[in-house]
Order: sequence, then C-alpha cells, then structure tokens
Amino acid sequence: MGMYEKFRLDGAVALVTGGGKGIGRGIALAFAECGADVAILARRQGDVDAVAKEIEARGRRALAISGDVLDDKVIPAALDRVVAELGSIDIMVNNAGGNLDRKQHALTEITLAKWDEQISLNLRHKFYGSQQAAMRMKNGGRIINIVSVAALRPSPGFGAYSTANHGAIAMVRTLAVELGSRGITVNAIAPGLVFTEMLSETMHIGEQKAEEMFAPTIPMGRVGNPDDIAAAAVFFASPAAQWTTGQCISVAGGPV
Repeated sequence: MGMYEKFRLDGAVALVTGGGKGIGRGIALAFAECGADVAILARRQGDVDAVAKEIEARGRRALAISGDVLDDKVIPAALDRVVAELGSIDIMVNNAGGNLDRKQHALTEITLAKWDEQISLNLRHKFYGSQQAAMRMKNGGRIINIVSVAALRPSPGFGAYSTANHGAIAMVRTLAVELGSRGITVNAIAPGLVFTEMLSETMHIGEQKAEEMFAPTIPMGRVGNPDDIAAAAVFFASPAAQWTTGQCISVAGGPV
C-alpha cells in the first residue's frame, strides 16, 4: 500500500454522533470523500437526513439515525443498525457534546443537575459510545473522541465542560492500552475555536464578529472550520494511523 492509499478509508463503515451539523457533519462528509460508508446520529431527523443525502451524493452509502445520546438505549441501538444495514462498524466518532442551555456556569454557582448534565453529555456518552463500539468491532477499528481545548486550560464559565473533556482524554489513554491487543486505536481531537451553531448561540455572535473577536488571538490568524477538524479525524481513522493510539491532538491554529 502506497502512502496515498494509507489515507483512504475505502470499505470502512463509520458512525459519527452529533453528525447533523458543524464539526460532526464535516467529519462525516470527509469520511465519505475518502471512501467510507457513514452513519450519522443526531437529535433532529431533518439534519441527519440532509447529511445522508450529501454522503450519497459522494457515492457512498449513508444511514440517518435520529436519537439523543443522553438516552442509554440510543447508542447500542444505533450501532446495531449500522452493523445490520452497513455490514460492520470500523470507525466510531463520539462527537456529540457541548452545552445544552448555551449559558455559562461558574463552578461556584453551578447546580448539581447542570453539572451532571455536562458530565453525561461530554464524558459519559463518549465512554459509552467507545465501549459499545469496541464490543462490535471484529477486525480492529478506530475510536475517535472529539473533546475541546477547554480540557487543557482554565475555562471560567465552562468548568464542568472543561472537566468532562479532560476526563475524556484520560479515558482515551486507558482505553488505548486496554484495546491495543485487538488492533483498535483510541484517540482524541481537541478543537480550538471553530465557528459552529453552538458557539454562535452561546456567545450571541455571528461568524464575522467571531473572526473580529478571536482571530487576532490565534497564531494562524483565523477562526477554525469543520474541515480543519475533519482532516485530523481522517488521519486517526486511516491506515496511516495504525500505530498511533492514546493520543490527543489539538487542532487550534496554534499551541495550547
């Protein structure tokens, strides 16, 4: 296999949670362009249907699944559908996460209910998705968890989110050791500031304002986009990364 082919995903089957918009959509489409069949899971059926059509337009099979990853029945059921309808599960991307109420919560003021919600959405579901995917991977596999640079530095107002994502990195490292003998790699990607719907709703700004506010603070001089994160996901999912596991790469336009 030549080096170019090592970055192809031909014949692989992937599931991307939170795949209806933003970073998840970008990863799903990048996988399809590199040859994978892709299932997307998100809360809104209309969103996953739209992404599925984009995947099929790239000549790949798609499966659109609606469901909430906070419901423990959803991920196992989705994975079973992927295996039954697409033939296997080779790549699992636990991307769903964020902040449901789009508000900031200082750790000195956050309620236990909100804390539990953040841990569940940004850590618990990523553990469960990783575990359940590994149980269904027969001939090696790739597990990729999308976290955040908030895990790597103080994040006032987003402390629970930061804590959950930091925990996800620790989980990735341990799973990488536990699953290595089965040929399954486990890695994480920590995006920096990427303009998405969640960022817009949390900060109450549009894309132009985000560039004006944040681009001067980023060494590369711009806010990120989903394709920046998708490129790293393609690497981790590909044969080129067969000896790379237990890692967290920051894709943030500069060092973190």
